Amino acid sequence: MSEHEMQINEESATTTSDQQETNAETNNDTSLTVFHSSSIIDRKSKFVAHAKKVLSKEEAESFWREVQATEKGATHNILAYRIHLSDGIIIEEYHDDGETYAGNRVLTLLKTLDAKNVVVVVTRWFGGQMLGPIRFDHILKCSREVLDKGSLINTNKSLTSVNKRVGYSTNSIIVNGCQKGNPILQFIRNVPWEFGDIVPDYVVGQTTCALFLSLRYHRLHPEYIYNRMDKLVHSYVLRILLVLVDTDSHKDSIRELTKICVINNFTMILSWSSEEAGRYLETYKVFEHKHPDLIMEKVENDYLSKLTHCMTQIRFVNKTDVVTLASTFGSLKNIMEATPEDMSICPGIGEQKVKKIQDAFEQPFSVLKKLNNNSKHKEKEIVN
Repeated sequence: MSEHEMQINEESATTTSDQQETNAETNNDTSLTVFHSSSIIDRKSKFVAHAKKVLSKEEAESFWREVQATEKGATHNILAYRIHLSDGIIIEEYHDDGETYAGNRVLTLLKTLDAKNVVVVVTRWFGGQMLGPIRFDHILKCSREVLDKGSLINTNKSLTSVNKRVGYSTNSIIVNGCQKGNPILQFIRNVPWEFGDIVPDYVVGQTTCALFLSLRYHRLHPEYIYNRMDKLVHSYVLRILLVLVDTDSHKDSIRELTKICVINNFTMILSWSSEEAGRYLETYKVFEHKHPDLIMEKVENDYLSKLTHCMTQIRFVNKTDVVTLASTFGSLKNIMEATPEDMSICPGIGEQKVKKIQDAFEQPFSVLKKLNNNSKHKEKEIVN
């Protein structure tokens, strides 16, 4: 071999070696990359999720401490992780960090998506106003976004992919074959439904399922619901127990089922007819991708709406009466200062309503009345 050929081979070997080192560095950088979701802001509360690949419990908890140190002003840093060891054992842990039930919900999402060797930390800054259950939606939305952003889940096992692979429509309620003949199916009219090979009785969303239970059947076969719940323990983010109350003596059974649902993280919904049960399933499917505010009562902030809300708390006073009083006197202050004779002139405001309105304005609050009664009682004791 000539010196020229030897030189070329050496350069080629050096280049190959450099490429291997570069690839190793790239792979190492990928494993160390921290991914962040976009922020969700609701009534000044802010939610952001962070995630990365990990191979041990120590790595996961170290990452959690890093986030806590970085986001010092945060109210909560919710932790959840799943680690698949070489011997097949899966380590699963979560921590609420003060946001009760949140950690378990994020871990359930990881289980549902079959995410492995990944840690998720959701950071929340409290904005001063309680958000209610919608905060869990924000937490899960951030978690799902960061998992997708970092390609940290096996998309072949996502629920959407499963639906496509077996031919299920994402617009339909999927019904277990064991529900054939259930009367509630004839009341699912506003959304399509189809039978499918699923574990729960109904799938009403990508991460939402439902089990149906008749109280009459439960009293005959109390072990049935335990077995059904066990099969869903690591599946779906929202698990519903839809109970048909079809017996008069239902208090003890409902109390028992409530305990079971709390232990197994199920949401129990009671229906008193098959039609009502079908309507619940329809509602879950229709509102699958809609904001929870759409099903909440609309709150108006204008003066007349607030005045109406205040005045209609008085018995016999309706919205029309409030509009009449507002147009006549102009404000709540003027209404309170009006004489009974002035009020009785208003159309629709009779003597009985005038008396109720006057009593509401003049009578003391029950708390003050109770305090006065207590003070009088103490005075009597002192005198005695």
